[in-house]
Amino acid sequence: MKAKLNLKPHEETLAAVKAKLNLKPHREVLAAQKKVNSVRLLALSLICLFSFMAGISLLYGFWMSLELEGEQKSLNLSVEMLKKQHGLLSEELAEMKRDLKLYKEAVAFVKEELPALECLLAVETALLDEMWLSRLEIDADRVALQGYAMTEDELLEFAREISASPVISNVDLPVMRRVKKQGKMDMVEFSLNCSLKRIANPRGGMDSALLKK
Repeated sequence: MKAKLNLKPHEETLAAVKAKLNLKPHREVLAAQKKVNSVRLLALSLICLFSFMAGISLLYGFWMSLELEGEQKSLNLSVEMLKKQHGLLSEELAEMKRDLKLYKEAVAFVKEELPALECLLAVETALLDEMWLSRLEIDADRVALQGYAMTEDELLEFAREISASPVISNVDLPVMRRVKKQGKMDMVEFSLNCSLKRIANPRGGMDSALLKK
């Protein structure tokens, strides 16, 4: 009689014995296998979902980086434009300062010279045909006149005319005397003093009247 020797490892032998002794119903075995497969499927789904979300996050981050890069370029352009505008405004401000300086100089000139010019114009307008001046002196705010007239009435009319000027005030009574000019004509020699108004504000009433002329 021959006997067979079992040369398999002990673990395989035990597994074979256990497999042979698995007396569970077939339904429970299938349910256990389905449960294991569901767990594996869930794990695989979670891995796929994580990979998908990671990809979405990477795409969103890349898109945001492009957006931020575009905004940065736009801001850089805006900064450059603002710098150019600042330069232009600085040039315009410097030009306005130069214009303001010229305006102040012009106003100072007007304040200094315009009353004297208006005084000369008023004297020239008030002179009658047969009157003339031998001396006209403007010193600060005083005007001194000397000349000749045919009659006293003409001299008084001349004094009234120059007193109507907006730059002349306080016209004194003329000092007069009868003289013979060139030994033939009997004339009235006179001297007359008056005050000269200065421009305090070129936008004021009296100054506006001067500027209108």
